[in-house]
Amino acid sequence: MASMKPVIHTPSHRVHAYSSFDLTFYLHNGGQKVKLSLEPNHDILAEDASIRYVDQDGSLLSTELISRDQHKIYKGDAWVEDDFGSWEKVGWTRVSMRVDGKQPLFEGAFSLYGDNHHIMLGHNYMKTRNAGDMLPPTRETDDDEFMVVFRDSDMLPLNFARRDSDVPDLMCNSHKLEFNSNPDHPVYRNLNRKRSEVGTTPVDSLFGLFKRQDDAIGSASGSANYSQTIGDTNGCPKTRKVALIGVALDCGYTHSFNSTESARDNVISVVNSASQVYERSFNVTLGLRNLTVFPPDCPGTAPSTAAFNMPCDSEQGKETDISGRLNLFSSWRGQQKDDNAYWTLMSSCESGSEVGLSWLGQLCVNTASGEANSSDPNQSVVSGTNIIIRTSVEWQVFAHESGHTFGAIHDCDKSTCEAGYAQKLQCCPFTSNSCDASGKYIMNPTANKDAVEFSPCTIGNICSGMLHHSINTNCLTSNRGVQTISHAQCGNGVVEEGEDCDCGGEENCGGNKCCDPKTCKFTEGSVCDDSNEECCTQCQYASPETVCRASNGPCDPAEKCSGNSGTCPEDKHLPNGEKCGDGLRCASGQCTSRNQQCKLIMGSMLDGNDTKACDDSSCQVVCTGPSQPPNVCAAVVQNFLDGTTCHGGGHCKGGRCVGSTFGGEVKSWVDDHKSLVIGLAAGIGGLIILGILSALFKRCRRPRQPKITTIPTAPPYPYPMQASQQAAPGSWQPGYGAPPPPMPPPPPPPPYIQNPPTRYA
Repeated sequence: MASMKPVIHTPSHRVHAYSSFDLTFYLHNGGQKVKLSLEPNHDILAEDASIRYVDQDGSLLSTELISRDQHKIYKGDAWVEDDFGSWEKVGWTRVSMRVDGKQPLFEGAFSLYGDNHHIMLGHNYMKTRNAGDMLPPTRETDDDEFMVVFRDSDMLPLNFARRDSDVPDLMCNSHKLEFNSNPDHPVYRNLNRKRSEVGTTPVDSLFGLFKRQDDAIGSASGSANYSQTIGDTNGCPKTRKVALIGVALDCGYTHSFNSTESARDNVISVVNSASQVYERSFNVTLGLRNLTVFPPDCPGTAPSTAAFNMPCDSEQGKETDISGRLNLFSSWRGQQKDDNAYWTLMSSCESGSEVGLSWLGQLCVNTASGEANSSDPNQSVVSGTNIIIRTSVEWQVFAHESGHTFGAIHDCDKSTCEAGYAQKLQCCPFTSNSCDASGKYIMNPTANKDAVEFSPCTIGNICSGMLHHSINTNCLTSNRGVQTISHAQCGNGVVEEGEDCDCGGEENCGGNKCCDPKTCKFTEGSVCDDSNEECCTQCQYASPETVCRASNGPCDPAEKCSGNSGTCPEDKHLPNGEKCGDGLRCASGQCTSRNQQCKLIMGSMLDGNDTKACDDSSCQVVCTGPSQPPNVCAAVVQNFLDGTTCHGGGHCKGGRCVGSTFGGEVKSWVDDHKSLVIGLAAGIGGLIILGILSALFKRCRRPRQPKITTIPTAPPYPYPMQASQQAAPGSWQPGYGAPPPPMPPPPPPPPYIQNPPTRYA
């Protein structure tokens, strides 16, 4: 708005994609002067970042590379001027410049003293504002573009906005997913279990209560108790990693913008704003690799090749809620041939009170588990995907849903604490001694103006998952030899093609003796950079056999430096299922068993060492212990580690048992009932042996038959036609006198007794 009086501090007030500059403006009717110190953010767009323009059915129309030169994307720090004219650094900022010059227009976000501020162009704000939100001042003409700056604290609380039904605060609509309501789901078997579901994000609580399906040990956090890893970054990358992602815009989303270019710019701005919290918390940058844009004219009927692309107001669109769209999108994502960390569907189709949905812990999962059915969109299909609905706080929703993809659960608040969720490991507590996080953080289940960071518990939650390999991080690229569209911009902190090193400019390179911040080349005599390479010591390659990645147990051998490279070799594990101890097998690099995981996760809840897994039918952590009533098991919102054995000779993957066979089921039944099988085998074998001994004994006791002597008789009269046949002495031949008394036939062989077939339940 005009009262902001924004100024770009360059000689011509112009900037390009690689400019570093200050941007100042006023807030609160001139009462507060703000300065944003900006530098290019080269991490957001990958070297091969591209836009695919597709037809309504998803068929490719054209592809173009996203030119880095055309996108003025910046990051930096936020400053506030005090009464004495001095500047105080008070937060962070991410900005996308739309128009430079003397009357600049830009979008993005910044934080002042922890209070989150959003900058939006006027037409975008008007399309996403909620009823009751502030209206901008009247413009002279509708063609005048302007900016709107607002704080979360300025807006109508979202837990009351857009409420079109009486939805309880703790409501979660993931029960609509077929996977969670399937009668064969272990939740509904003859055990009293608590259900585990995918996360949804109701707008009545901004992000909603997220009851996780693919969570924790199996595909999310590796922590047995979230309070034990609060603030612990062990497991997160020591050097910067990049998660390259794909984003698809459905027809409704594209239609909500003035042009496809505006939609594209908005996506880049959203990713740019969200990335900063990941960089600070996990040392991971979110980078846009693929952007797929569907045309703004929606098809009359959703095409089978892109079944999620349907008009919001059509009959089919109204019948398909956000859960169905996620399933259909997950199926589409499974057909894409890429190694992206995950894909996000951006849509404008409201689904009741929900503004986001995510399969949890599915980072680096580029396949789809399950089969989508356009006539039944509630058929669960799991993949590395999430969906967000366009709102005025879109980047926060994106950051929140991406957090679930990385394996984060919700922070505890007053309601979840009172419901005992912390004790059930269904929310992340504030500290080890207190439950309620008071709505301060990104993963909080309700909106709060201060939600601009991940909580210490969430940081421990995600880093622990990375440490224990309960989420897959193989798709994260290292910050070494990264090719970006910036074409090797020295000082951006990314080691690009043609650079030896890049410590982030002179300001960030203090104390670095290996890298020249001006040239991004190694200093004289240096061959590597300690700050960016694991096998580098004092600017030289570490000696051979130096351990650069310690062993995490018998299933995770240590990696050692080669002596001729600064890069640590790839992290390798023993194959899943390989024996590593008494009753233990390798699973995702861990030497474990179902019982051991139950003890680790639920031991404190179910009386320690007597805790054990209920059965092997599910990959959800379902355990029992002395504190449970007979035939009752307890379930938490976690899965067994990927690679853990399950029924039928299968193994767990993303919370599901895959690879089961009938032969494997038979073997599993035998393995699970060894004592019974051994007992039956011993009993049957004993009976057979007794039968044989009894037969031998009876044979020995049988009385001898008297010896029969043949009485000589006169030569018989030859029988016709047998004259030439010679009879053996003492034998009877037909036709010669009366036959001897008939001899009884030999006893028949004993019947073959076959045990009745065993029925396997």
